[in-house]
Amino acid sequence: MRASGNKIPALAFCACMMLLAGAVHAEPAKGNLLLIMRAAPPNGSSDPAITAHLQAAGYAVTTSEGLDSKLDVCGYDAVLLSSTVRSNQFTAEAALVGTLRRMRVPLLTWENDLLDDLRFTGLLRDDDFGELETGHYGWMVRAPHPLSAGIPAGLTTWTEARTPAGWGRPGLGADVIMTWPGAPGKATLFGYERGATMDGDFLAPARRVFIGMDNGTFERMTPNGHRLFDAAVAWVVADAPQPARDCASAGPRHALD
Repeated sequence: MRASGNKIPALAFCACMMLLAGAVHAEPAKGNLLLIMRAAPPNGSSDPAITAHLQAAGYAVTTSEGLDSKLDVCGYDAVLLSSTVRSNQFTAEAALVGTLRRMRVPLLTWENDLLDDLRFTGLLRDDDFGELETGHYGWMVRAPHPLSAGIPAGLTTWTEARTPAGWGRPGLGADVIMTWPGAPGKATLFGYERGATMDGDFLAPARRVFIGMDNGTFERMTPNGHRLFDAAVAWVVADAPQPARDCASAGPRHALD
């Protein structure tokens, strides 16, 4: 009886050790993302689907309707700015736009109305940035780049038909990945490497990417479209801030020049 009684504590000990081993070997998140969005836009949005998709892919995602003084952007590997934000309110908040523009944290956005404020493009709507009634087709022009997601150069379809798409005319330092077919000045996917020249003489404080999605585009993407989105997220996260270089201590001011 004594021998069999000793087996129970031993089994319990082994079970605890197995649980601890599992905790030690738990996979860390691919990246810590901040998604700035609008919680309930009038016509709905794909932001919940995007959040679920990123979480399923292994990212930790925090959503926010704005960037207040208490939110430390340096606590994230990348910031994602949705097209659902109220761009006119962002433009009116000079400090907020300045933070997003100057932060040394990678930024991925699909809000074409803020491209000028963020120095992705020049200032003139319908000349430097704008929107297409349908972005069904794309012309891939930089196949070797990681943002191309392995999709070959030439014509591709990245959204369903009759899905609006934003575009921008980026600065000279941009890596243009995809344009509207027949309109090379209208880029629907482009990025800037850290230190590259953006609009004018403004240098990218960290990686910057624009992908021309609309509020509901994500749920109307083709498999190639989802590949491009995933590649954009991975590319910006790969440039996540290094604490010794960018975010030596807490506080959003340490993300800025």
